[in-house]
Amino acid sequence: MAKTKAPVEKLESAEEIQKDGKVVSTKRTKGSEFFWTQSRCTGCNRCASVCPVDAIKLDRDKTPTKRVGTSPCTRACPAGLDIPRYVRFVADGNASAATAVMREKIPFPSVCGYVCFHPCELECQRQKFDEPIAIRALKRYAAENDDGSWKNNLKIAPPTGKKVAIIGSGPAGLTSAYFLTLLGHEATIFESMEYAGGKMFYSIPEHQLPKDILNKEIKTITDLGVTIHTSCQVQSVQTLFKQGYNSVLLSTGVLGLDEGLLLPCDETVESNLIKGSDFLKSIKSTTKESLGDKVVVIGGGSEAYNSAFAAKNLGVSEVHLVCSRHTGSKEASPEEVDRAIDAGVTVHPSLDFVKLVKSDDKIEGVELFRIRSYGYDKDNRLHYEIINDTRCLIPADTVITTVAPDEKPGADYLTVVQPGVFAAGDGISGARSVIEAMAAGRSVAGLIDKYLGGEGNLDETLAPPEKDIKPLSEPKGQNRSQIELNLVKQAGGDKVEIEKTLSPEAAKKEARRCLRCDIVHQVHDYSLDTSSCTYCGRCVNACYWDAITSGYGYEAAAKKRQAEIAALEEKHSVYNYAIRILPIAIGLMILAAAVAKLFK
Repeated sequence: MAKTKAPVEKLESAEEIQKDGKVVSTKRTKGSEFFWTQSRCTGCNRCASVCPVDAIKLDRDKTPTKRVGTSPCTRACPAGLDIPRYVRFVADGNASAATAVMREKIPFPSVCGYVCFHPCELECQRQKFDEPIAIRALKRYAAENDDGSWKNNLKIAPPTGKKVAIIGSGPAGLTSAYFLTLLGHEATIFESMEYAGGKMFYSIPEHQLPKDILNKEIKTITDLGVTIHTSCQVQSVQTLFKQGYNSVLLSTGVLGLDEGLLLPCDETVESNLIKGSDFLKSIKSTTKESLGDKVVVIGGGSEAYNSAFAAKNLGVSEVHLVCSRHTGSKEASPEEVDRAIDAGVTVHPSLDFVKLVKSDDKIEGVELFRIRSYGYDKDNRLHYEIINDTRCLIPADTVITTVAPDEKPGADYLTVVQPGVFAAGDGISGARSVIEAMAAGRSVAGLIDKYLGGEGNLDETLAPPEKDIKPLSEPKGQNRSQIELNLVKQAGGDKVEIEKTLSPEAAKKEARRCLRCDIVHQVHDYSLDTSSCTYCGRCVNACYWDAITSGYGYEAAAKKRQAEIAALEEKHSVYNYAIRILPIAIGLMILAAAVAKLFK
C-alpha cells in the first residue's frame, strides 16, 4: 500500500512584536527549520520560484502597494526618513520632491547630505547583490538641487498662545523649535555661544560642512518665526517660567552639561536594594557572600563610584555602575572615577535610563535602554521615548542605589525636574550623531506639544504622491556610482579628500539601483512543505530582504534529509544492480538448463 504524503506544513506564529502601533509577526515551521518575517516579506515570490520541489506557496495580492516604514534602510535611519520614496524621486529627476520627503522628518536635509553617518547604507539590501545604494550622496544631491517648492505644502497651525524656551541651538534644539513652530507654538532659542548651530557649527570642520550650507538651513527655521538669542547664558529655568514661558527644553549638548541630567529611579526599597550611604557606613561588616557575585550600582556621583570601588574591593566578581550622568561629572572626582575603573568596575554612562527588574519581591537585575528625549507633565509624571533595539538587562544579586526613590534634584537649571521641563539631545544621550540629535529634537517636540494641550502629531506630507510605483522584479547588475573627490586644504595646511556632489546623470543612475523594498505584494498566507523540502537553501539565498531565514532546526533537518536521500539512493542502487544482473542471471539459468538437457 502506498504511503500518503504528509500535509503541507504552514508556518506557525512564533512571536508578535508591537512596533509603531502595528503587530509584526514572525512565523516558523514546527521544527524551527525556517523562519518567515511578515514585515520583511515583499511578496516578490522569488523564494517560491527558485524552489526545485515547489515546497513554498504564497497567497498574495496581485496589485502592489507601498508599505510605509518597513524597508531596512528606513528602519535603520534614526529619524525614520522614507528613504525609498525620496530615492525614487531622484531616479525620476525630481530633486525638489525628494527634498520634500526628507523635510517631512528633518529640517536639515543639506546638513545630513554632508555629515550623516548613513546607517541606512549598512542595512541596504542591495549589498547582497553588489553594493549598497549611495543614499547620503543622493540626499546631498537632492537638497542642493531643491527649488523650495516643498514650502507650498507646508502647513503652520494657528498660534496657540503658548511659549517654549529652548536652551541650546544645536541640531536637537533647532529641530524641536522648527516642529513646535509648525504646531503653532512660539519657540525662542537661547544660545550661550556667538553663533547658532551647536556642534554642527563648532565641532564639524568647514571642509566637511560648509558654514554657508548650515546657515542657509538655520535661516529657513528663523524665517518661520523662530527667534534665536546668541551669546545669551540662561542661569535659571525658574526665570524663564517667570518671563511667561509655558515649557522649557534643555538641549545644551554634552559641553553644556557639568553634571548631566538626573533621571529618577522611582522604585521601592527591597531586601537586596541597598542605599549607597548605608552600604558605605556598614562596609566593615559587609562580606562578599552577602553581596553575591554580581552587583549593580545606580548613580554617577562620588557616593556611587566609592560604593562600586568598595564592592569590587570586597572581591565581588562583577560590579557595574549605571548612571544617566557623564563619566567624571563634577560630583565625582577624576581620582574616584579612575580608582573604580582601575579596580575593574564596568561603567555604563550617559546613555541609560534605569529600571529595576523584580521577581517575587526580589530584584534580579537592572534593565537599561537608551532614551532619545524625556520630560515631565503637569502631574510630574515622566514621559520618554525609547530608542528601538537598545534594551538590555544586567543581572544583579545586589543593587546599590545612590539615588533615593523620592529624590528630586536641586534648583540648578541643569538638573531641575519639574512639570514642563523637557530634555533631548547629547545632554542625555551622550555625544551622538547629528541625525540622531535631530530625531531627538523631533521626538521631544511631540512630548512638549502634548504637555501644552496638543496631540503631539508631527506627521505631514510635503511631497507629491507617487504614480505607478511597481516592485522591482529582478535587479540588474550595476556598480555603485563613483563619487568624485576634491582635495581641500585645511587650516593647518594639510589637504584632505572631500566628496563632491553627484551630477544629475550620476544621481539618477545611482537611484535606479534601489530594490524598492517598500513596494510589496501584500502576503495573506505563507506556507512551506517540509515533507518535500530538500534543504538546498535556495529560498534563503534568493530573498534579498531576509524574510525567509534558516532557523535553529535547519541544520539537523538538513542532515536528516540528506541521510534519508542517501539511504534511498543506496536502496535504489541495490535495486538497479539487481535489475541489471537479472537478465544475465536468467540467461545463465537458461544456458544451464540447456546444457543439462544436452548431456542428459
